[in-house]
Amino acid sequence: MKRRPPIKLSPVESEIVAEIKALRASPEGEFGAALLRSPARLAYHFIHATHGNVQLRLSTIARELGTEMRSLERAFATEYSQTMAQCQVEVRLAFARTLLAIFPPTKISAIAAILGYDRAQDFNRFFKRHMRQSPSEWSRKEREKIASEQRRPSAD
Repeated sequence: MKRRPPIKLSPVESEIVAEIKALRASPEGEFGAALLRSPARLAYHFIHATHGNVQLRLSTIARELGTEMRSLERAFATEYSQTMAQCQVEVRLAFARTLLAIFPPTKISAIAAILGYDRAQDFNRFFKRHMRQSPSEWSRKEREKIASEQRRPSAD
């Protein structure tokens, strides 16, 4: 049987692998052991903790937890009624929209980098595919909406 060459981990994957190893080595054990017994919950935690980072390959989590990817996918779908990939996209979009709504606006390239994209164009394409408008268009409209809501007198 041929041995596969080691997979080069992204920085975000390296952090997750280190965190899983720390959970295993944790002397207080109970909390870490409970998390390690629920790979789906641990995957959910890492997806949210990394804001759905595009460089997070979910197979890395499965491999480090010693479970098959398909088993992890089934457990995740049972627990959260969505696939891990759907969750990752949803979390990434939610975080991107939060950053895009900030006043003054956050640079698109900075948001792309935070979410793990090497090129801002890739983030633009992702955002437009899911939101049906570019990040800059969405951001401008959202900030206008927020500004108009702030100008309205309150009905106290």
